[in-house]
Amino acid sequence: MYARRRRTVFLGLVLLGGTFGARALLTDEPKLTRTGLQAGRPEVTTDPTPNAPVEGKDPLFPIKHVVFIVKENRTFDNYFARYPGAEGTKTGKLSNGDVIPLEEAADVFTPDLGHSFYDGLTGINGGRMDGFDKVTNNETLNGYTSFTREGIPNYYAYAENFVLGDHMFSSMYGPTFPEHLYTIGAQAGRVTGNKLETNAPGGYCADPGETVYRFVKMSNDETKLVMAAEEQVNVDVISDYWERVRACFDFEVLPDHLDAKKISWHYYADDGSWMNAMLAIDHMYNSAHWGRDITQEEDLVPDIENEKLERVSWVVPGPGVNEHPGGPSVCVGENWTVDVVNRIMQSKYWKSTAIFLVWDDFGGFYDHVPPPHYDIMGLGPRVPFLVISPWAKEGYVDKTTYEFSSVLKFIETIYGLPCMTDRDCQAGNLMNAFDFTQDVSPKSRRLILEQRDCTGLPQKIKDAYKKKGTDAFYALGD
Repeated sequence: MYARRRRTVFLGLVLLGGTFGARALLTDEPKLTRTGLQAGRPEVTTDPTPNAPVEGKDPLFPIKHVVFIVKENRTFDNYFARYPGAEGTKTGKLSNGDVIPLEEAADVFTPDLGHSFYDGLTGINGGRMDGFDKVTNNETLNGYTSFTREGIPNYYAYAENFVLGDHMFSSMYGPTFPEHLYTIGAQAGRVTGNKLETNAPGGYCADPGETVYRFVKMSNDETKLVMAAEEQVNVDVISDYWERVRACFDFEVLPDHLDAKKISWHYYADDGSWMNAMLAIDHMYNSAHWGRDITQEEDLVPDIENEKLERVSWVVPGPGVNEHPGGPSVCVGENWTVDVVNRIMQSKYWKSTAIFLVWDDFGGFYDHVPPPHYDIMGLGPRVPFLVISPWAKEGYVDKTTYEFSSVLKFIETIYGLPCMTDRDCQAGNLMNAFDFTQDVSPKSRRLILEQRDCTGLPQKIKDAYKKKGTDAFYALGD
């Protein structure tokens, strides 16, 4: 079994005018419907794919490596509402009908905002997008904020040189655990929230005492009833169709299909982490993959440097660098991203790599674009989305409707794999973000960025990073 130990890895993160590495913690630890969709919601669009390969038959298709990075808890408006050409906004709607300006976002955000299933429904409010002031802890309206270019300069730089997706929606109403299940299986096993027991080490399939709520299996009529209740934010009706089950499941995930085609893969996430979706898949946790293909996130950089990057990689950054509200610094998190992307760009892999960078749920922050209502799970509010590749279009704002299953659809498309659920079967395959006919060398598309000096952090934030490095704020898992 994979040793539950986080070792020191130098990440080159600039903090307090210097650098630090992650300090070791030597501890053992049916087709989709549009039912209930209101007028004015965006329609699902299919990707124009004039440059897409024929599945499994194009030997010249340049993408041979996919790196799927999943960060934490932000909306598109919170990061890119001010980005030129994107579908942003300067204002936000309140539940009483008032409209207020979006204030400039802070690097360190506290307290954490509510982003449960019900918080997502409340914020969306049947497509009116005016209920975010009723989200837990948002009485002060702190969630009505957006970053300027100065707040996230390197993310702006990636958007300006590669692709920014402004219609990437979270796969469900929230929060972290079920969203991460979508990133590997295009479903969440009907799970609607995070684990209910948080006072023991380990988690999910490693802890038989952990439970979650999920939807029961429903008839078509019951499904229609629940979807109507979601439009009306009628939580009493919705909760009648929830059951409490153990937080360990055994549905099919994309690595199963990769294995069948002998396509190598790796899943980087700390063992025991709230964000480690593989820990909740019984046939992955109890298999030879555990500790070999599913390892701690600190292994990513050495694997790049030692030329051991697999064909498909999922990367779940540690809590100190995942930009989760409630403590972590966005500056420090952005520096982690820059460090990883720089290393890939300077490696032999760059010429054949597509990096997808996404944030896993809305985190309680405001967003003004109504999501499609695909099924009882969502979609949830928009999240930031960047596509970084020598084959990505340059400075392009991709307005195609995507969700996390779209990244899986892209992987299925380039490797000729079958889809797994209704979600990835109908998802946009992300080909609209690429131009495989461009006559530009991958080397010329490198964008080696400087990490920022993250000085000026609150003292307790500095202390947390000094003591635990990238494992700071480990308790923030939702």
